[in-house]
Amino acid sequence: MSLSSLTKRCALAASVSALLLQAGSAAAQSASLHLINEYPATSITASADLQFAASVKQLSNGDIAVTTLQEAANPYKGKDQVSAVSSGKAEIGTLFAGILGGSDSFFLLSSLPFVVDDFEQAQSLFTCTQPELERHLAALNMRLLYATPWPPSGIWSAKAVPDVDAIKALNIRTYDDNSRGVFQRVGANSVNLPFSAVGPKLVSGELNAVLSSGDGGAGNRLWDHLPNFTAISYAIPLSYTIINSDVWNKLTPAQQSILTQAAKATSDASWANVKSRIQDNYARMKEHNMQLNLQPAASVRQALRKAGQEQTDSWWQQDKNSEVQTRCAAVLQAK
Repeated sequence: MSLSSLTKRCALAASVSALLLQAGSAAAQSASLHLINEYPATSITASADLQFAASVKQLSNGDIAVTTLQEAANPYKGKDQVSAVSSGKAEIGTLFAGILGGSDSFFLLSSLPFVVDDFEQAQSLFTCTQPELERHLAALNMRLLYATPWPPSGIWSAKAVPDVDAIKALNIRTYDDNSRGVFQRVGANSVNLPFSAVGPKLVSGELNAVLSSGDGGAGNRLWDHLPNFTAISYAIPLSYTIINSDVWNKLTPAQQSILTQAAKATSDASWANVKSRIQDNYARMKEHNMQLNLQPAASVRQALRKAGQEQTDSWWQQDKNSEVQTRCAAVLQAK
C-alpha cells in the first residue's frame, strides 16, 4: 500500500470517528420526558404545561421532547400522581397542591382559606415560602420547576346559595383536608376528591356542589349539573410542576438550564395572565346560562370566614408551620 493510500485511509477513519463522536454527543443531549396533569388542556395549569413543552422544544432545538399527558390521557389519578412522579414512572407532573397535601400537609399552605386576598399577595407568599417548599419536595424525591396560580375558588351548586342554611344542605366536593374541614364546620357534608373523580359523582347525584374555580375547560364538567356559582373567593390555590429528582440529576447541565429557562418563562406568563381568566370564566359561565352570585350574603361570608379562621389556626399549629407564619408575617398581614 502506498504512503498516499495509507494517508487517505487514516484521514477517512479519522473523519468517521469524528462523525460518530458528534452523533454520540447529539444523542447524549437528547431527552424524552412525560408531563402528567389531570386537568383539561384549556385549564390554566394544563395551558401552562403546553407552553412549557413548546418552550423546551424551541430552546433545545427539538433535542428535549416534553410530551404532555392531560386529563383522560393521564394514566394516573388523584394521589397516584404523587407516587408516579416520586418513583419516576412519570418524569414530570403538574400536581394540585391539595393532592400533594395528602402526602405532606405543608403543601396545603396555598389553599388555606381566606389567607390571601389577591394574586400579588399569593405570589408574595409563594416567594416567601419557596425555600421551605423545595425542602418538602426534596423529601418526596421531587424538584420544583414552576408554580401556577388558579383563579379564586368558588361554590358551584345545583341550587343557589343565598344563606347559611343553603350551605348546610350541600353535599360538596372539596379539594383538600382544610377545605373539607371548613365546610364541615359550617354544617355541610363535604368530601375531599381529586377533580378527575368529580364527574361520575355529579351524574350519580352523590354531589350537589363543588368547590372549584372551574377554570377553562374544567367548567365543562360542572355547568351541566351545577348551574349556580357563588364567588366566595375561598383561596387562590397553586399547582406545582415538579420533576423527579433522579431524572433531573441525569440531565446534563445544559439540559437543566433549558428546563429552568422554560419554567421561568411559563411561571411569569401564568402569574401575569391569571387575572384576565376570571372574567373569561365568568363570560363562559353566562354563555352556558349559569347564575352568578358575585356578592354573597354577609351571613355566608361571615360563617365561612369564621370556620376558615378556625381551620387555619389549627393548620398553623401543626409540625413547624408556625415558623413559616413567623417568617412570612409581613406578607400574611398585608390584607
